[in-house]
Amino acid sequence: MRITAIEVVRRLPTARAVFPFAKIVNVVDGVCEIRTKERSVLLSAGSAVAVGAGRWCQLVPKPEVRAWTVYADDALWRRQMECFLPIKQRLVPGLHPDDWDGTPLVLHVGEERLRALEPIWRQLSLLDTNRQPLELVTARTIELVAQWVAAVAPVFLAPDARSEGLVDAWHPVEGRLTDPVLIGHIGKAVHVLRARLAEPWTVSSLAREVALSRTHLTRLFARYAGAPPMRFLTEVRVTEFTRLIEETDMSLACASQAVGWSDPRVASRWFRQRFGVTPSQYRTALSMHVESSAAPLNSAVG
Repeated sequence: MRITAIEVVRRLPTARAVFPFAKIVNVVDGVCEIRTKERSVLLSAGSAVAVGAGRWCQLVPKPEVRAWTVYADDALWRRQMECFLPIKQRLVPGLHPDDWDGTPLVLHVGEERLRALEPIWRQLSLLDTNRQPLELVTARTIELVAQWVAAVAPVFLAPDARSEGLVDAWHPVEGRLTDPVLIGHIGKAVHVLRARLAEPWTVSSLAREVALSRTHLTRLFARYAGAPPMRFLTEVRVTEFTRLIEETDMSLACASQAVGWSDPRVASRWFRQRFGVTPSQYRTALSMHVESSAAPLNSAVG
């Protein structure tokens, strides 16, 4: 399945890039402008934009943005959406896959929905055909995409179709945003990890920080954040490491230390697992200022 999700944090504009995949940018925190040849759109938290394959795109944070970008084979994505949204007459005009010509399509999903979808995107980003059977990855990808579309389907529906109760039937993933106690524990843990990346965290030290047992902390993270605590931390570190090598002149070793990896080889290994290239190769490509058609899909996608 040629679909993957990548969490990104940006404080400086990205270079223009052309991808042979459809690209969906989901803004979770902050504000950004998405520029394409056809138009520019301003996205705030809770908004998303889809851009078709083969079209250049640039992200300009205002002044900072955190987003989940989903890359998918264009034909595959259209087929999937046709399966999930089969009756064109029930949709808002222009939102059926047959009507979309690849120009920027803005969707106002809502902050609550997008935040609740983060565990799904993180699980999607962790699928790896190098470590898991292709068939299992494929089946899991379809399952996660179905959960994602089920949450955002009301955004596509025309008012008369919405009145049938589908909107009211939606609930945040696993009640993530409905239990104040869980919001407190998980929210504090996530905030602490993001704010203090350079510290040598362990499950035990994080559990002490938020006054939970190791077992309970691990269970809550897996259920409500989409990954166990230390894997969640690894992904956040890779995201910040990527920002540092894109937006600063910091050496790879210093960038690695800044996010909590004393050995830059560890950073390189995780980075390559996500992007399929080494940090040095990635930085060299950026410095060339060439509109690249290289796929951002990592080895986790079959």
